[in-house]
Amino acid sequence: MTQDISLSRETFLHVAEDSGLDLDAAHLEDLYAYLHGLLPTLKSIENLDLTDIEPFMPSLAKKG
Repeated sequence: MTQDISLSRETFLHVAEDSGLDLDAAHLEDLYAYLHGLLPTLKSIENLDLTDIEPFMPSLAKKG
């Protein structure tokens, strides 16, 4: 299933507020720009063919 990934400023601010971020913080605009630019990159992950790739299952056994 493919869907458009977009992040409106309104949605970003809503999630930021729900996450407890200070909406008056100076870096919030930088964070929004970073996330807005990152989403298309994350979208490309859908196109990876992982058919023959086994999941990574780290050992839970203690070493030592």
